[in-house]
Amino acid sequence: MKNKSILNQITLFTIFIAAILVANNVLKSYLINNGIEDYNIHLGFKTLSNCILGFGSFLIAKELDLFHLGGLTKTRPKKLWLIIFPLIFLVLLNGLFLDTIPNVSILNLIILAVYCLSIGFSEELSLRSVLLPLISKYFGNNRKAQIKAVFISALIFGLLHLIKFDKGLYGEISQVFFATFIGVMFGAILMVIKRVYPLIIIHAIIDFVAKLDTVGQPIKETTSNAIDVESAILTILLTLPCLIYGIYVIKKQLPLNN
Repeated sequence: MKNKSILNQITLFTIFIAAILVANNVLKSYLINNGIEDYNIHLGFKTLSNCILGFGSFLIAKELDLFHLGGLTKTRPKKLWLIIFPLIFLVLLNGLFLDTIPNVSILNLIILAVYCLSIGFSEELSLRSVLLPLISKYFGNNRKAQIKAVFISALIFGLLHLIKFDKGLYGEISQVFFATFIGVMFGAILMVIKRVYPLIIIHAIIDFVAKLDTVGQPIKETTSNAIDVESAILTILLTLPCLIYGIYVIKKQLPLNN
């Protein structure tokens, strides 16, 4: 009965995340269809929805007693050097594919920074501080259960990217792999450092760099954003080191008695 209750919690919380993502897409289409393409307005609404997801996740983690495994206690972070690789690798990778960065105001950059911080806040708290601990509890909450939770929560994270579905079949498949690989890496790091806040910060930095070439630009409905099979394979190969690093962290850095 206990496992069934936890499974229900996992299901309901996943639906909650999906509902937020669907609402974002619906709101974006509504604004565009009504001629509202202003960058700051769109990011303002997205930031608000991210905050709702983040604070909601925090309250759920508190209610379900998930703070310890979810990295929300006041435990001193361990082995913080583990965040150096994802920060440098993903910042460089995102920077490599940047288009020309437009000449924009400081206000636009501040709005982008706040938005990216809200992404890190919402995704890390929902996926790493709620979903991962819940899955771990379902499997028994031992070291083996935590490892299973890292991979399953990462896969759910990847599959949730299908909701937007604006990059064509191959593009969506590559997004699933991309997000899953990063999810494994971040989940593994959380299991070792025991604090989610460093992950929130580096997640925000990585997204900030990735979105620099769109800052201040009008938001339009994407109708021809499909990615071909070669580009999809390239994306998967370029992000494969994230999966490899995550496995390394689990095998070499995660204590046997965790």
